[in-house]
Amino acid sequence: MPVARRCSGCGAALGEPTDDDLTIVCGFCGLRHDINDLTGGPVVTVVTGGARPPASATAAKIVFAIFALVLLATGVAIYLASRSAAEVTTRVQLAAETVRQRIAETKRPVPPAELATVPAMTWKDVEAPPPPGGFDAFEPVAALPWALGIARAWASDAVLTRIDVGRVSTTGVVDLSGEDTSGYRFRSPARERRWIQETDAGQKSTTATAMLMRIKGTTVSVLVDADVRKDAEAGPPVSLPLPELLTRAKTRKGFGDRPFYSGYMIHLPREGWVWYFRAPSGDSFPRARARDGRVYPY
Repeated sequence: MPVARRCSGCGAALGEPTDDDLTIVCGFCGLRHDINDLTGGPVVTVVTGGARPPASATAAKIVFAIFALVLLATGVAIYLASRSAAEVTTRVQLAAETVRQRIAETKRPVPPAELATVPAMTWKDVEAPPPPGGFDAFEPVAALPWALGIARAWASDAVLTRIDVGRVSTTGVVDLSGEDTSGYRFRSPARERRWIQETDAGQKSTTATAMLMRIKGTTVSVLVDADVRKDAEAGPPVSLPLPELLTRAKTRKGFGDRPFYSGYMIHLPREGWVWYFRAPSGDSFPRARARDGRVYPY
């Protein structure tokens, strides 16, 4: 009679062999048995301690554990990434705010009392009152005391070296509303001497010796730089107002009558202060003596 195969662990009847035809696994306790004789009773060759769950249950637990670990690792990674992103965002916002503050400080108009400390080669707007006659009817000769007052807030011994007019009508009214700018240039003899002393002593001098003043629209800006002049002192500027000077100059030979001019006033050692004018087309005219409007040759 056939002998029923029974589990040596729990006594339950054993089923059919596994796929390898060499072992039978108890469906109740999970004990694996070796088969040496397919017709005889089972001979146990593999013994494990106690019962164990089916392979499918163990695999499910392993898959769940792996899924849990992956989920935990993903959560930690997301948390760390979000924390790093928040820190980066905060740093970027702080840096942007610092840049905005610096830009605002750079653009802040300075009162004349602070001009002595402005950095070189940086245009700075100035808190300045309007010149005599206002910005709409700017006349650089009449406004010279106003400009000199601003320059002497920078250096108490500031003296004029040049006047520039970007666009002046034939009637002598300077237009400040366009792209052309007008302004003044000043120098400080005391600052020049300091610059020379520091340079001769082997230092890299940062003393600003010259100041440019630019007027455009209703904005007054200044730029300071080291521009040491070793020529003779020019003396106080003397000039007719532009309306009167142009009226006289246009009556002289060689000085053309144009709707608009650009020009500048400088000091020549043998002639004194003179004006040079040019038409927008590029035509230039003989220089006009500032004190009386006479055109060269005088």
